Amino acid sequence: MSHFHKRYIIGAGSFEKVEPAFPFLDEPLSELFPELFSVSRPITTPDVPVIVAASILTAYDSPILPITKAGTPPGIEKQGVKLHRAVGSLPIISMLLETKPSDYYKALWKSCTTTSIWIGSLRYEDSLDRLLQIFESTGFGDARADHPDPPHTLITLNEVASLYRERKLKCSLGVKEVASRMISVDPDAMLIEAMRTMRERRVRRLFLAGKKGEFISDRSILGSLFSPKGLKAARDSPNLWTDLKVSEIPTMKAHFVSPDAMVEDVGRLIEAKRDVFVLSDGALVLSRWDLVMRPWKAGQLRLSL
Repeated sequence: MSHFHKRYIIGAGSFEKVEPAFPFLDEPLSELFPELFSVSRPITTPDVPVIVAASILTAYDSPILPITKAGTPPGIEKQGVKLHRAVGSLPIISMLLETKPSDYYKALWKSCTTTSIWIGSLRYEDSLDRLLQIFESTGFGDARADHPDPPHTLITLNEVASLYRERKLKCSLGVKEVASRMISVDPDAMLIEAMRTMRERRVRRLFLAGKKGEFISDRSILGSLFSPKGLKAARDSPNLWTDLKVSEIPTMKAHFVSPDAMVEDVGRLIEAKRDVFVLSDGALVLSRWDLVMRPWKAGQLRLSL
């Protein structure tokens, strides 16, 4: 007997009946992540300047910073998804690319809403499948989880990927089927060019040519620019603030995995500071997005509870 599932199609604003390859991802978030609302998350308000919001992002190593304020109207709704403002690293990098060096310091004191993005939201009782649909729709692995009794909280790909480690998330694909092409940059390239590549290619990491497994990220760039030394340069010598080489930015190291490894096995390796993997036989890379979203889009992700 065939079991059918109604999948919500965000762009169409309707449901279609599909037959997934695996059992449905219809378990509610409240059951999968019972401690979600006990996790401390930094937030910001619309009146906070960019310089402070960026510093919070780097200090907390947070993927995204929701913008919220009591008594303000809710976010907008687009194509069936409620959207809310948040601050992320890439929009701040884009702002710097669009600003004259002489205006850097003035731009840093503008409201953080000038560099905001829109993230989706859903109810705590909604399903994992609905969460992944929202990630796909917005292009961000972060969403606001709404509780009947505020405050609300953030749910990210970190939480979803942790289900591999708990052996609740299953995938039968090999890593070669979901890996992404590595994008590299010369260590002697200027930082501003690397930032431009990140924006144009919509990537958060650039690997250093000739430095096996080493990469810089949007957060390591912000961490350098918004350090006390960096902010002093922004104030006193704005023309020199971003006049750096890529090699002057602190790097991180990806972890190598076999090209014959399975997605599920690599997913279980994910933990803090270990969430980027490189296939040992070539220029392919695995992120949480590759390990969760690509199998989901292929209909090869299932829950085992």
